[in-house]
Amino acid sequence: MKDDQEYETVFVPPPVGSLLGGGTVRVPKKTTGNDEQAVLGNIRHLNAAAGSKDERPYVVSAVSKVTGVSEKNLQAQQDSLRLRFGELCAINAIARGNDSKVREIAGQRAQGRSWTDLAKANGLSIGSVAQVTRNASELTANSFTNNADRQTGGQRKLHDLGVKPQVLPGN
Repeated sequence: MKDDQEYETVFVPPPVGSLLGGGTVRVPKKTTGNDEQAVLGNIRHLNAAAGSKDERPYVVSAVSKVTGVSEKNLQAQQDSLRLRFGELCAINAIARGNDSKVREIAGQRAQGRSWTDLAKANGLSIGSVAQVTRNASELTANSFTNNADRQTGGQRKLHDLGVKPQVLPGN
């Protein structure tokens, strides 16, 4: 993403934000739509998340869930095709679980065919591919955020709400 218009600044609460406690980060804006640009935006989101050591497992899990391809097979595809998980998500959405199609579609994409052309050639709309990649991107973000919230613990949430923990007598 080269254009600054494609980013937004969000606050990240402690302990995720920084060692000092919270902070702001630049993240790609949410991608909407059901066209080639939406697919490309969702792929960028997934690839950016997979670049983070902490988020990578959530990307692999999300792509696996939305495409129906096992995490082990996704890792094998990544190793053999040398593609990132965003691209693998779109390719597997188009291949619809057909392992031999994955390699064929990856080759066609490497030759410069658009996601729209690949989807149409395989009997899909670009909108359905956009939806699969969007679902993976949103599932990744939600899973990562929920895990970060769990790590901070329920006591922190209670404290933030102004609820004092109950102390048992004698403790």
